[in-house]
Amino acid sequence: MNVAEAIPVRRMDFEFPDDLDLVFIEGDPAMSYFFVGAWMMLPYLEPFLIRTIQAAMPEIRDERLREEMKRFCAQEGQHFRQHARLNEVVRRIHPSGPALAELEKEVAAEFTAWSAEKPLKFNLAYGEGFESMTCAGARTQIRTGMFGWMKEPIRSLMYWHILEEIEHRTVCFDVYEAVVGDYAYRTRMSVWFQKHYYAWCRRFAAAMIAADPQAIARYDTPEWAAVRKRRMRAYRADYLPRLIGTFMPWYDPAKVRLPPGFEAARADFTARAASVQ
Repeated sequence: MNVAEAIPVRRMDFEFPDDLDLVFIEGDPAMSYFFVGAWMMLPYLEPFLIRTIQAAMPEIRDERLREEMKRFCAQEGQHFRQHARLNEVVRRIHPSGPALAELEKEVAAEFTAWSAEKPLKFNLAYGEGFESMTCAGARTQIRTGMFGWMKEPIRSLMYWHILEEIEHRTVCFDVYEAVVGDYAYRTRMSVWFQKHYYAWCRRFAAAMIAADPQAIARYDTPEWAAVRKRRMRAYRADYLPRLIGTFMPWYDPAKVRLPPGFEAARADFTARAASVQ
């Protein structure tokens, strides 16, 4: 498969109306707000990843990898633009809007400072730790049928995004290996980076939950609690071994087993895209 087929750049055009239901995971406002909160970071985190990969470009001589890096940046550019559009709606329609805006300013400043002040080794390790985590999560989300619990249009935004995370899963790893190649540093820092990322997710989600207790109360029933427990047990059972696998010395994202339905789903989003390059 050539690079353009492996990492296509799809230009999507999602619509996010003001009557959007942010409890997009059926019966689970806390998990819905966790995902929405995580995405509030993406217009700042993904440009950081782009800047990091671009900074590494002069160190790379392999022409295929250089083309993959360019396509990685193009895909991430599409991601953060779509999420920025969703962020605008979330801030406007959710009572936590002002608090979310302040958190966005804080996280934007942090990632901007990292690009300016941190060594390339640090930033590449963050990128690899983030991408290995998202690939593991994406594979679990497809395998566990999570998208069957979700409402549109956020469902399609998330599905498209995670499919492309799987498509470009090798890029940050291969660049890190080519430029740094320090296994001990990669694994040590990946633990720190993933803790850092999840801490931000929890801060955004907590702001949304605190501002909207009615949403939490609406699904505070034994029936929904049992559903959430069952879903989370299945998710963790699939996800944790995949995440732990990314820390093994033999980990290679090019060799991971892709979930059933992956190829059909990526073909569907290619057909739905406004344009594909």
